[in-house]
Amino acid sequence: MPRNSPPYGMWSAVRPAAVLAALLLILAVVLVYSPDASAAPFADPIPGSPLDARQKGFPYDVGVHEIARLAALVAYGLMVAAVVFGVVLRLRFMQHRVNRATIHGAHMTLGLSALIFAVVHGMTFLYQPVWGMGPTELIVPFAGGLQRIPVGLGILGTELCIAVGCSVLLQRRLGYHRWLRFHQLAYAAFLLIWLHIFLVHPEPRRPGLVAATVAGGAAACLLAFLIRVFPSRSRLREPTTTITPEVMP
Repeated sequence: MPRNSPPYGMWSAVRPAAVLAALLLILAVVLVYSPDASAAPFADPIPGSPLDARQKGFPYDVGVHEIARLAALVAYGLMVAAVVFGVVLRLRFMQHRVNRATIHGAHMTLGLSALIFAVVHGMTFLYQPVWGMGPTELIVPFAGGLQRIPVGLGILGTELCIAVGCSVLLQRRLGYHRWLRFHQLAYAAFLLIWLHIFLVHPEPRRPGLVAATVAGGAAACLLAFLIRVFPSRSRLREPTTTITPEVMP
């Protein structure tokens, strides 16, 4: 398929998203180091926490809680890696050192693995009665239960990721450029999931390993996004070539 000059209209359309992502990252840093963050543990118990369940008289499985936490962290790390590999694939970084099919396979595998761990994370809440989640609340965003907005953002982001992944099956029918525009909604899905992680529990807002991991992943994806949106002048001057359709987040 011929590669035409860069669609600058698309660049101008996605720049507000880059600014929004940058502002959210700055907000995260401010909240992490705000004085109120350290005082939060002495206020009301965190909704859905073991203390909250004890006060409400609900049973709480700590083992299921640890599975949910681990699955969430693994899914987030895999999702960050999938976004970065997608940008590497699209902008043809390391094309002289690594076979493109290898990068494409890694991008697809990372994305699929992230979805699997995200689904495992969500399903664990069916076994914690304090959350009041059933199949409907787990599938329909903002359907109810504790922390309706943060949880709904996570469900919406995960379902958008699933739609983006399934769109690969319709790439030929949609046409490459139309499919590519839809596939770029993966950035919006990452933003929704990041907001879910940041808002649902105070741990990512307090200085620590989890906060550093969440902030580092967001910074890596933001940098990859900006590199994708604002390619270097040398890449803009590349001659027209023939390329085959590929996955690009």
